[in-house]
Amino acid sequence: MNIIIRTFEGFEEILAEEVFHITEIKPEIGKRAVYIKGDLRTIYNLNLRSRLALDVLVELHKYKASNESELYKGAYNFDWGNEFSIHETFSISSIVHSPFFNHSKYVSLKIKDAIVDQFNKNNGTRPNVDRVAPDHKFIVRVTNDQVNLLWNTSGDPLFKRGYRTITGVAPLNEGLAAGILKFSGWSSETPLIDPMCGSGTFICEALMMAKNMPPSIKRDRFGFMNHKEYDHHLWIEIKENAKEKINEKIPNIRGSDIMSKMVFATKNNLDNILKNHPCKMETKDFFKLKKPAENNILILNPPYNIRIAKEKNHEFYNDIGTQLKHEWSGCDAWILTGDLEGLKYIGLRPRRKIKMFNGPIETRLINIPLYKGSKKAKKSQKN
Repeated sequence: MNIIIRTFEGFEEILAEEVFHITEIKPEIGKRAVYIKGDLRTIYNLNLRSRLALDVLVELHKYKASNESELYKGAYNFDWGNEFSIHETFSISSIVHSPFFNHSKYVSLKIKDAIVDQFNKNNGTRPNVDRVAPDHKFIVRVTNDQVNLLWNTSGDPLFKRGYRTITGVAPLNEGLAAGILKFSGWSSETPLIDPMCGSGTFICEALMMAKNMPPSIKRDRFGFMNHKEYDHHLWIEIKENAKEKINEKIPNIRGSDIMSKMVFATKNNLDNILKNHPCKMETKDFFKLKKPAENNILILNPPYNIRIAKEKNHEFYNDIGTQLKHEWSGCDAWILTGDLEGLKYIGLRPRRKIKMFNGPIETRLINIPLYKGSKKAKKSQKN
C-alpha cells in the first residue's frame, strides 16, 4: 500500500526521522507530508505512535481527468464496495490544484455522486453522507490532471490524543507542541519548565515523550477500525507491545501559570495521561518566578489572543526579555508566539527562528540561549 503521512509545514524532516524510527522504512519527503509503502501493521503503528503526524492516508486509486466526465468515471470505476458497505456513512473532502477544476466542493460532489451511483446500481440502495462523524473519510487530491483517491485511516486528526479534557481559550495543538519539543532538542535527562503553561500541552507531551508513551494510547477510535479488513487481533498486539515499552523514568518537568484554573486544567490533563505523574505544578506569575537551581530548557508560549493596547503589549514582551536575561541565565529558551510585532521588543537576539502555524494563526518559534555572563565569555569558554 502507498501510505501518505501528513504533517505541519516545516515538520517534514523531523516527521521523516520519526516515521523511520517507527517503521524502519525510509520515507520520501514531500510538502507537508512523507511517503512510504507498508501494510496494516505499518498503518496501525503510525496511528498509535506518531507524535508529529496529522493523519495517515492510504492511496486507493489514481487516474487522469481533465473534465467533469473523466473525473466522475474514474471514481465510478473503482470498486467502493471493497472499502465500506451501504450501512455505513462516509464523507468526501477535496484538495484541488488544477486548471481543469476550479472548486474543491464541486470535485467532492462529483466523487460523491460516482460512489452513490455505483452502490445504487449494485445494491438498489446507497450509503449516507455524514459530514460530522462519518464511519469513513475519503480525500480527493487533484493536481493538474492527476486524481488520487485517498482513505483517511486516522479518522479524527491525530493531534486529538484523548487526554485533554480541559482547555484554555486558545489551546496549543498537541502535534505542534510535540514538534517544538523535538526542535528544542529536549530529552528526558534535561530539566524542562513551562512558566506560562495554560492547559499544559507542552507539559503533557513532554511527559509522554519521556515515558515513551504512545501519544494516541488514550484514543478509542480510528478510521481504520471501520474498514472491512480491520484486524482487531493485530491492533491489540501492537497496542500491548507499545504499552510494554513505557518506561519508569521520572523526568524533571515543571509547569506554572498565573491563573490557578489553568494549573488545575494542566493537573487534570496530566492525570488523564498518568496517575501519580512526577510533574511539578504551581500557580505563579512568570515575572515573580525564580529559576530552579539546575539549568533548564525553558518553553514559553505567551498569550497572544488577548487584545491589549500596543504600548502595553510592547511593554509585556520587553518585560519577558528582561526577566529571561536577569533571572534565567544558563537556560535555553524557546518562545512560541503569534504576536510577531511583540517579538521585536524582547530585546534578545534569537539564534534560530522557525515559521509555524497554530491552526490558522501564523506564529514564530524562536530560540534564545541565555548565556551566563556575556556572550563573549561564552564564546571564549568554547574555544
